[in-house]
Amino acid sequence: MKKIAIAALAAATALMLVSCGEDKGKKAAQNVPEYKGIKAEIDPSTGKVYDFGGMEVTLYDWWSNPDAPANSKSEEDQKAFRQWLQDTYNFKAVQKALSTWEDHPKDVANLVMSGSKDNMVFIVDGRSAISGLQNNFWYDLSKVKTVDWTKEKWNQGVIDRLRNGNSFYTFNTGKTEPREGVFFNKRILEENGYSADYPYDLQKEGNWTWETFEEMCKKITRDTDNDGAVDQYAMASFYPHFGTAAAYSNGGAKVKLIDGKFTDTIGDDNSMEAWNWMYKMFANYQLPQGEAQWDYWLTSFVNGEVAFMVSQEYLAQPGQTLSSMKDDWGYVCFPLGPKGDGKYFTVGDSPMWVLPNIYNDETSSKIMKIVDFYTDEVPGYGGPDAWKTVSYLQGFRDERALDETCALMIANAPERLDTIIPDFSQEYMVNWIAHGWGTPQEVYEREKAEIQSRLDAVNK
Repeated sequence: MKKIAIAALAAATALMLVSCGEDKGKKAAQNVPEYKGIKAEIDPSTGKVYDFGGMEVTLYDWWSNPDAPANSKSEEDQKAFRQWLQDTYNFKAVQKALSTWEDHPKDVANLVMSGSKDNMVFIVDGRSAISGLQNNFWYDLSKVKTVDWTKEKWNQGVIDRLRNGNSFYTFNTGKTEPREGVFFNKRILEENGYSADYPYDLQKEGNWTWETFEEMCKKITRDTDNDGAVDQYAMASFYPHFGTAAAYSNGGAKVKLIDGKFTDTIGDDNSMEAWNWMYKMFANYQLPQGEAQWDYWLTSFVNGEVAFMVSQEYLAQPGQTLSSMKDDWGYVCFPLGPKGDGKYFTVGDSPMWVLPNIYNDETSSKIMKIVDFYTDEVPGYGGPDAWKTVSYLQGFRDERALDETCALMIANAPERLDTIIPDFSQEYMVNWIAHGWGTPQEVYEREKAEIQSRLDAVNK
């Protein structure tokens, strides 16, 4: 009996210990900080909530003012969430302007070369992204294992923009801002026998193509008074925007990254087919400039003189040029070319964040983990349609521009590479083509050597 009693006591004691352990575990789990349903992340190296020991990080751009008051409920909520993140993980982070846009590249280079002991990340663009990489200014972010780079919040197009094999050096969050697209005048379409939303309908059916676009332009461009001269043109487009979109719509581009090298693809079959189509479209359907100012294409569209304008989305932003246009207008993607992938798109040209290559691997990982936390989505503002709430997309006149066109654009937004090549002109090919100063092949032969020299300089 005594042995049985001892065994029973031991079993009860063990049960109590297990129960106490479970209670402590539950209590520990309950003590993990939480913000509106989001629990604090546990550091796998310690088994505790991340603690950065008061580490301070500055995110430098050329526009932010951290002292500016919140202008909306969403900005207030973002400030509150970021304060919780800083308190919970014991760090401080601030995003602010380093200097002006003009001085930013120089000031970034000076800070990197000085070996500043401050913990920083910088936003950069085509003026310094590649030159910084050539000078070993940027840290290889593939070495940062504390950040899950496959998260949906990271813009993969930006990550791939400056990549060499598995190594990458740039990052950004969020959806790519829509850019090149086709604005159309609804009144002019109706006057020429089309429904006001006809381009939307074609796009929705997958039939908004070079062919259908050209058919519409051919019908609208005509001699209205039978004097033998064209009085009504279908289009007034900005040639760099048209040319860029045309190439991408047909599977081409000015520059592609092939085997780690920036490669001239202006003369490949897909690109050249796009340039030849552009040459024809501008020769036949583009309103001539004459003695007008360089931006006559915009003035002509706003004044209701043409049905179509290929340009960028920024013109539709609140307070921008199209906000004062009398006629109603819509906005669709650039039409699909015959050699493209069949997906509507926009061409991205996004800013890129970089981490300077002046810290050891441990410090680099900590900085980027703080940036990871700092750029997390505010609880309650997520979801697949959250991108629609950004302020610059609130200037469209109909829902289809946002719900259909921009939705297609942000889902397929390849980042262009020619704009990050130093001294690589956006005028290559398109200026001469648009003005009819030479066939695409003639223009390419004239500019090919200069183009290659620019690429050779970055591929060293």
